[in-house]
Amino acid sequence: MARNFRVHAKETGDQSLALQLFGDFDASSACELINLLDETLKPSGKVAINTDGLKTINAFGLDVFIPRMSRLNSTLADIEVTGRFSGVFREE
Repeated sequence: MARNFRVHAKETGDQSLALQLFGDFDASSACELINLLDETLKPSGKVAINTDGLKTINAFGLDVFIPRMSRLNSTLADIEVTGRFSGVFREE
């Protein structure tokens, strides 16, 4: 895992969660974020992931995270990525 990767999580309602990402996003960071989502997501929940705190994003980290996020988004929850790096987290 990137040494400086952190996730700040805050519940914003019954079914809502706000995540703020900090540091460098690599494959290990992607796995950490996936595990957090697996543990905290509720059916029909909403998750907002803010990328403003990220410094760098590794392409392999995106390759690990985006397919999993897409599956969660289509089956379990509504996941929205916001912030200055939101575009790179979109599946093309």
